[in-house]
Amino acid sequence: MNQQFERREFIKLMSIAGMSLVLPVSMNKNTFHNWKINPQLKNDYFSFHFDSETGRFSIIQNNGNFSLLNGTTRANTLFGKRSISEKSYQHSLEIITFKDPLGIGKKIILNSKDSLGELDFEIEVSLYDNWNQILLEARCKNVSKRDLNIKSIEPICAIEEIGSSLNWDGISKVLTNGAMYYDSGMIHEFGSPYKEPTPYGPTKGGILSPDFVYPAENRIRSWWNLAFFRGYNKEGLVCGFLDNKNGLGQLVASKKSSSEISLYTESVFAPGFILPPGKSISSNKFMISIDKNPYQALENYAKVMGIFNLAKPSSIVNGWCSWFYTYGDVTEDEVIKNAEFISKNLKQYGLTYVQIDEGYQKYHGDWEGNSKFPHGMKWLADKIKSFGLKPGLWIAPYIVSEPTEIFQMNPDWFLKKSDGSLMRVGPWPSEDTDWFRDENPKRYGLDITHPEAAKWFYNLFDTIGNKWGYEMIKIDFVAWSIFSAHHFYDSAKTPAQVYRKGLEIIREAIGNKKHINDCGPGNVSAGLIDSMRIELDQNYGYSKAAWQQYFLDSSSSAPAAAKRYYFHKKTWINDADHVCINLLPFPKAQAAATIIGLSGGNIISGDRLINIDAVHLNILSKIYPSFGEAAKPVDLFDNDKQTVFALKIEKDFGSWTVIAFFNPDESETITKEFSLERFWLDPNKTYIAYDFWMQKFFGEFSNSIKVRLLPSSVTLIAVHEKLDRPQVLSTDRHILQGAHELENVKWDAVNNTLYGTSLGILNTSHNIAVHLPIGQNWVQGQNSLYHDFENFSVKFVDDQIVQVNVKFEKGEKIDWYINFYESFK
Repeated sequence: MNQQFERREFIKLMSIAGMSLVLPVSMNKNTFHNWKINPQLKNDYFSFHFDSETGRFSIIQNNGNFSLLNGTTRANTLFGKRSISEKSYQHSLEIITFKDPLGIGKKIILNSKDSLGELDFEIEVSLYDNWNQILLEARCKNVSKRDLNIKSIEPICAIEEIGSSLNWDGISKVLTNGAMYYDSGMIHEFGSPYKEPTPYGPTKGGILSPDFVYPAENRIRSWWNLAFFRGYNKEGLVCGFLDNKNGLGQLVASKKSSSEISLYTESVFAPGFILPPGKSISSNKFMISIDKNPYQALENYAKVMGIFNLAKPSSIVNGWCSWFYTYGDVTEDEVIKNAEFISKNLKQYGLTYVQIDEGYQKYHGDWEGNSKFPHGMKWLADKIKSFGLKPGLWIAPYIVSEPTEIFQMNPDWFLKKSDGSLMRVGPWPSEDTDWFRDENPKRYGLDITHPEAAKWFYNLFDTIGNKWGYEMIKIDFVAWSIFSAHHFYDSAKTPAQVYRKGLEIIREAIGNKKHINDCGPGNVSAGLIDSMRIELDQNYGYSKAAWQQYFLDSSSSAPAAAKRYYFHKKTWINDADHVCINLLPFPKAQAAATIIGLSGGNIISGDRLINIDAVHLNILSKIYPSFGEAAKPVDLFDNDKQTVFALKIEKDFGSWTVIAFFNPDESETITKEFSLERFWLDPNKTYIAYDFWMQKFFGEFSNSIKVRLLPSSVTLIAVHEKLDRPQVLSTDRHILQGAHELENVKWDAVNNTLYGTSLGILNTSHNIAVHLPIGQNWVQGQNSLYHDFENFSVKFVDDQIVQVNVKFEKGEKIDWYINFYESFK
């Protein structure tokens, strides 16, 4: 019997072991095959075992599919690592029943006392009655009489170097996550050579930079969470930090064999973080989640994360932003002209926010309007409101330029280097560049752990939110300010703690009704923000760059909307990018608009709307307002740049699935084919679909869907289960084809009549496509004619498609019907 077989047999037998809560039981490497061992903690899904002799623990899935064996917990200090598996630690534990926001369960509280009198550990392991997740949190307490420099805590260390491993058969790919919005992670073939993604912004010295803990070539690093994949219809495994209130969670994994993985987890503080005597710091909660498929595992991870962070994401921005065609050259007049255009042409479709971006301020740190904004920022906010719109404002609140009064008068309010000198901040790659040397004016990082700086910070947002009246605030430039800090004025604070403190101050100042859009690490700020940028918003200068921005890079809008879809509405509202389509030809514009519309989150136009043509304006209008639900990436683990998305729409009168197939290639026509199961549809049923952008019947199919895609295009279809009676297939009002504009649809079999209620904008009209189960032959003067009724008309447009044109001339709701005895004979 080989060792791998023995391990699996042991795990299976462990799953039927008794429930006795025996306190410390030895389970070291030499006694691993003692099948009489009982776990200290167990629920229907997992068991937890701790060996008090070795300071090692194991986590085992009761069905035997998963195990983490001989793991430990460690801390990284200035003088090296400390681990609960050291002989200097004495262990005791207690088991308690608890109730928290997630539910009821039992937890082990493991106390590891340091006989050297330096650093104690307390580890909590929680299992819930009705959740198939296990949570672990590690705390370190300074029990010495001196300050300790604690760089990080490793809540779970299960790496080959210490004789530990995570065991899960058949992993083929992993999904990583990036540190900031501009790195959405990657799909990686597990076990193949790995190269760290090229970062955007500073790469040296910052806590989020790749060189902070750089994995070896065959090791994969992910921030916050990591998903392991072994098939769409097989169990999914997600490991990740549920909150990052103290440190910045990262994971490193490597493949040892077909079933064995080295897993390293770390909550990173700061190089200069100090833990005073008697004080404690936590790694925050870390979760291992196994679910029936990879989508469910990802979504449950995000759901639990949202619960623990008290996230209540509901506010969605349907708006416009000045940045992507003005950059820093925005003017007051430009904003007003676009706001006026919006009020006349797009407000009625749901676009309500007008956000002024970088370029309005006198300096970073002096946020009143410059000479291009002669009436001031309060006046402009009031002007935007006069159009019936909501004003929004970009700000980099932790960045302060050298000429400002706040810097000149208060140099002690700013971040310092390790030697105590002032620390410059900026997006330059390193200080050894002309960019750094020639920057003018120089910029510095505000340190809000200084009490007076915190007061100034509060007053700034009180002014913006209450005195000026801005209703949406976009926070930016945090990676190279707070998260580049060596230490803070209060050296017992970490960057994560300081960033959350800043957002708490902002919330206290502006209240909970104003929208915060975070261009920072949402996994740190969850629960305090409304929405988070999830992709790299870098370049729209020309048509080619705009197309690349949406589809061609690993962190473009489509891949970002795919790799971070599961966070949406569970931890925050996703912001997948601005809609900049005026530079794109019509098919590309349709594709770009579609991917942002399907993201379910913020929809923010970035074009100069006063110059937009009628066709592009019509395309733009079809994605407003945001529906609020994110489409799932059907090909999430197929490759690193996802191009197929599906969203199930459920209404009281029925349900359908909207599917988008994208072809980013600018020269090749391609064909895509997927089984119906990949879209969460029943392969034993027959479906029919309608093509939204082409406005034509797509066809009837079962088992699979096959699509031919022209270069640089999207095919967007609404898929319905085929019925033996007339049924609504689509509308041309909105890309979700009835989600907003259909209030009700009802079939009256007795009278052979289809009834509907449609919603629309006053003085507009749109079309509804109705499918007939049996085709009608075209007859001149009969089927070709319009049948007019009050507020709507009906006409055959294909042998199985009847078009209803609803006209909102007298109101915003129309009841319509088609009597198939009277209208078509």
